[in-house]
Amino acid sequence: MYNIKKGYLNMSKELLTIINITLDYYNIVIGIILFISVLFRKTITDKVRTWFKHMVLCNIIMAASDIFTWIFEGTAHPGNRYVLPAAMFIFYFMSFAVVITSGYYILNFLNKDKGKKFLKGILILLAIVYLVILVATPFTDLLYKIDQNNIYSRGQYFVIPIILEIILYCTLVIYIILNLKAISKDQLFTVIWFLIFPQATQIIQLIFYGVSTINTGFTLAFLVAFILSNRRLEETLDFKESELDEKESELSEKEFELHEKVSEIERSKLQVIKMQNHTIESLSNLVENRDEDTGEHVRRTRAYVELLAVQLMKNGHYPEILTPRYIRFLKRAAPMHDIGKIVVPDAVLKKPGRLTPDEFAQMKRHAAEGGRIVHEILDGYEDPEYIRITADIATHHHEKWDGSGYPDGLKGEAIPLCARIMAIADVFDALVSPRIYKSPMTYEEAYKIIETGIGVHFDPIIAKEFLNIKEKTAAVNESFKGI
Repeated sequence: MYNIKKGYLNMSKELLTIINITLDYYNIVIGIILFISVLFRKTITDKVRTWFKHMVLCNIIMAASDIFTWIFEGTAHPGNRYVLPAAMFIFYFMSFAVVITSGYYILNFLNKDKGKKFLKGILILLAIVYLVILVATPFTDLLYKIDQNNIYSRGQYFVIPIILEIILYCTLVIYIILNLKAISKDQLFTVIWFLIFPQATQIIQLIFYGVSTINTGFTLAFLVAFILSNRRLEETLDFKESELDEKESELSEKEFELHEKVSEIERSKLQVIKMQNHTIESLSNLVENRDEDTGEHVRRTRAYVELLAVQLMKNGHYPEILTPRYIRFLKRAAPMHDIGKIVVPDAVLKKPGRLTPDEFAQMKRHAAEGGRIVHEILDGYEDPEYIRITADIATHHHEKWDGSGYPDGLKGEAIPLCARIMAIADVFDALVSPRIYKSPMTYEEAYKIIETGIGVHFDPIIAKEFLNIKEKTAAVNESFKGI
């Protein structure tokens, strides 16, 4: 069947046409199903869902154009001299567009900071280089050529897209390695298969000239990504909405445990965790008491944080991050957000009037110092993910969405998700609570300020979800009055 010297399958053109068109129809049907499914289901964040739709759409168009190339090659059909070149150009354009959109999908799916800007730069550069070469191809036959008999064949430099893809995939591998510790096993598994399927089918197509398999490779990769994302959604939907109405004291580790009898070891472990939580909360209260707060600030903000995180997860936001385990750590970490205030002098912390620039600089130290203190207290004694979340909250809860916050001036999604959630909880509680330098605002005044801060101070998605649970957050605040 296969002639190694000539490099093509020894079968009739008619049979090859049937096989390839059948594969293309399969890819189109599966692609449409995936596109519609993702369009109406919030299984992934907006950016990830957007790029998933883009790459599926590119693959659908690529398969459709491939059908046209098989049907209109040769001189049998009227208008074939116009249809074949157009279909071939679209096919080559989409074959690389699906690779670029897949790169952006992986970038947003993993959403890790190390090497992110470099990878984006590579994606843009490769897209520009390929587009220039493709536009020149109809005049130079660089990638492909169509002879006087309207027959397609590979151009002298048809390997250029492959070289560009290798560069891209090597960059993706480097990006993954740089962020390996922060990538979950599910994410890593998805990305590995996402890279393997298209490459394996491309190798098949290079060896067996005449069979179109690249589209199928991408379709299989999309299916894996879709199945895993839906499995993740099913896990997150294990949270029942009725849990939001339970008392704050009941919103504990038991929310995430199976309703079965636990073993003695598990009970002991839970007891240790409760002791740790109590110690952390007591230490946080001691810090808060220095600026004449009642100490309930840490408990209120912890409740706001949990309500908001569950609301986000329930509505399908940030599913690659917001898992039951992450929310459990987030709730435990919230009381430590202002631990860095221990380094701020009482004269600054308890000053009833406006702070001078120098005093404000001293106050801002508590953010960076908070992250350092968290590591000093917890390193070697706690789960690394919990330590990271706690340190991120302590360090970055004063960062702002537009990049005007401190200590690092982070912007947008460069701010850790836990810190973006904490920022709203902290600001809301500060607005509606009395302080030595101000009286409390009404709830509506506070909600108005948060609404004004959407896209400036706060993550737009998180802020809008916070405003969707106004009654619950107000109820939490009311429940602490008079304690």
